[in-house]
Amino acid sequence: MAETMIAVKKVTLGDHHLRPGRTRHFLGFGEGKREFPPFTSLVITQYPGKLSCYLMHICEDGSGTDTWHESLEDALHQAEWEFGVRLEEWTETNEPF
Repeated sequence: MAETMIAVKKVTLGDHHLRPGRTRHFLGFGEGKREFPPFTSLVITQYPGKLSCYLMHICEDGSGTDTWHESLEDALHQAEWEFGVRLEEWTETNEPF
């Protein structure tokens, strides 16, 4: 049975955040390639017992993408650089994702 990924932190992106952000994320390849709609929230997820994590970029319609990071600190740094999310803006959570 596959392990369930756990959401450990989340934040809603607001007007004061860099939007669309400093990094462009795309769906598809070739002629069908298109940019994701604007992201509305970020979630940091981990597998139980792992130090590495994923920074999930979530759109209003529920679609999204992710980036892999060696540590929680690295994911937090990416969110700060990409969107201007400050450490105190994150909400702690412990929910299946």
